[in-house]
Amino acid sequence: MEPNKDLTTEQSLAIITSMIKNAKGNMRESSFYFLFWGWIVTIASLAEFYLNVYTDFAQPYIVWLIGIPGWIITMIYGARHSKNESVSTYSDGLIKWIWIGFTISILIIIFGGKYFNYQITALILLLSGFATFINGLIIRYKPIIIGGASFWIFSPIALYVGVHYAPLVMAIAVLFGYLIPGYLLKKSK
Repeated sequence: MEPNKDLTTEQSLAIITSMIKNAKGNMRESSFYFLFWGWIVTIASLAEFYLNVYTDFAQPYIVWLIGIPGWIITMIYGARHSKNESVSTYSDGLIKWIWIGFTISILIIIFGGKYFNYQITALILLLSGFATFINGLIIRYKPIIIGGASFWIFSPIALYVGVHYAPLVMAIAVLFGYLIPGYLLKKSK
């Protein structure tokens, strides 16, 4: 289509309708990230909780190494998905940068764990709440907004129960913050 060509009302409406459909498709596709990371975090949290409470394993946090292949899979999925995406909206870019900022913040918390008195779980829940809440606001999807807010509820609980039981709190928080909203988003039309 030529840039200076005048569009009819029908053509304009068709373009707008197509862009809305693509944006909604992009939103549903983002359910992959909520579900994928929801299950990784739930499995790692429950494994760490079990090792902390029911064994004498010296380094129960080692289960979080599952995140390394998780990040690789996420990057591959994201790269392939962006190639197939016919429309990339401003919101898509904004959401991407929110989660990049989230990742950088999480890495700082993880590697600075001793300086945070090893209350890493509560801080991660706090940041997860922020990123998820903002993501939900951007895509205007109430279950993700509520999911983000639920992380804020679980963050002080994780502080209260202490380091050994905080992973159990995280697993429960992820159920409400990522998994339930992720499945609802996947089913949405």
